[in-house]
Amino acid sequence: MWWEYCNIHRIVCENNADVLFIPHQIGRKMPGVKQVLMFRNMDPFMFHCYRHDPRLALQKQLMMFFSRRSLQVADRIIAVSDYVKEVLVSRLNVPESRIRRIYHGCDSRFGSNGDSKADENLLGELGVKGDYILTCGSLQPYRRCEDVIAAFDRAAENLGNGFNLVIAGSGTNALYSRVVKRTIDNSQCRDRIFAVGHVSSEMMQVLYRRCSMCVIATEVEACPNIAIEAMSSGCAIISSDRPPLPEIFQGCSAQFRSRDVNDLALKMNCYIVDEKLRCGLKKRALERAEAFSWTRCARQTYSALVEW
Repeated sequence: MWWEYCNIHRIVCENNADVLFIPHQIGRKMPGVKQVLMFRNMDPFMFHCYRHDPRLALQKQLMMFFSRRSLQVADRIIAVSDYVKEVLVSRLNVPESRIRRIYHGCDSRFGSNGDSKADENLLGELGVKGDYILTCGSLQPYRRCEDVIAAFDRAAENLGNGFNLVIAGSGTNALYSRVVKRTIDNSQCRDRIFAVGHVSSEMMQVLYRRCSMCVIATEVEACPNIAIEAMSSGCAIISSDRPPLPEIFQGCSAQFRSRDVNDLALKMNCYIVDEKLRCGLKKRALERAEAFSWTRCARQTYSALVEW
């Protein structure tokens, strides 16, 4: 990012560019060139709410500083959700006239259909057998993985021994990784919890479509890909009530009160036991997934770049 910051002006001049598109929200002032900046990372503006090791805390503080400066010089800003747009206007004082809201799209490889035998073989490679609840995403404090584990612990008695919890994802926050490991080690159901770490896209497709339920407990997002992937895979989804999740799901998930472990455990029990409710969530998830298209995203982004 620093190399780009130092060299982008030269590259723009060499290519005689009229418009510069910055998809990671950090740019620099360049007279004579229109800049379109995509704002898609809320974490630097919320990092102070969570514990990070010193290196990560400094990194996020720098990202927040440069993001704020970049917002000031951008001619147009793409917000990846209405929630992001609201934050830009109300908290970061960006004029609404400079903002366009454009959702991310959905990777067409994520779907509800697959080869059952091949899926079982791939899951076997991870050591995952039987029915399972899935939670996924990079292991960061705002994902609240410890809440999912604690809720599973409370719900497990009613779910039966055949139900497991699969945690897919890894992270760079050593402090939080230790929190997750300690929570698993202290769980009464630790032999039914599979922390599989970072897995391939192909494996994630299988994990989504074969799970009994996907739990998304995250508190800090802009337009979460894991939410769109879960909907596209036809998952029955339980999600926290923190924005932008209600906006993204539009009623196709069962919401629980963020950090309320009892409420999450109750939702787990309710929707795992009642197959009719679970099938209703799956149907609504597939319908809602149609609102997220990379073709539409590309068309709207192109419009943001050329229409002035």
